[in-house]
Amino acid sequence: MPETKKRAPRRTKQVEAFKRAHVEVENQSVNDVSAREVVIRSGSARDIKADVVTLTQGSANAVEAKTVTLNQGGILQANASVLSVKQGGIVNAEAEDLRVTQGGIVIAQAENVELESCAALAIMGTDIRVEAGGAQYMLARNSMQVQQGGALVMAAPRIEIANGGAVFLIAREVHGSVRTMFDQRGALVFGIAAGIVMGLLARAGRRR
Repeated sequence: MPETKKRAPRRTKQVEAFKRAHVEVENQSVNDVSAREVVIRSGSARDIKADVVTLTQGSANAVEAKTVTLNQGGILQANASVLSVKQGGIVNAEAEDLRVTQGGIVIAQAENVELESCAALAIMGTDIRVEAGGAQYMLARNSMQVQQGGALVMAAPRIEIANGGAVFLIAREVHGSVRTMFDQRGALVFGIAAGIVMGLLARAGRRR
């Protein structure tokens, strides 16, 4: 019996031994920060590398950590295993597990995505769950669950929708009452073009 191939883990670089255990920044702006744990309150940093990052009412250019928690702040580029956002925004997010509540994401790539009262441009993941929110493009490799939300394009092998809809919907299996503007053939044609666009967006995001 052939061995099942496992998905390669998302790139992580948190292998260095941090010289400092804890760094806390409050009401000030700093350049690069590197420590096992970084806490920023009402401040900002350029680049952050850590195991655990907590950013509250602040901002950062790039954050790379195992766990990132963002509350009422903003990050341009975030790369983490676990990424949680509440009332904040991220331009480009890459994570294993991504959860956004009352926030916004421009482009997100994650294995598991949960959006609640959130808006986004493009969401790409293995499993996507949306409640009271949506995105222009939502592409899932496995399944997608949407409650009170919608998208311009939804594409996944399995899609479940309650009180939601999409302009273009591409799926092998659809459950729930779904409102669409294009049939499967029209969606397929547009989906090919959308897939090319999403591929270019994903490649551009990895180059940053």
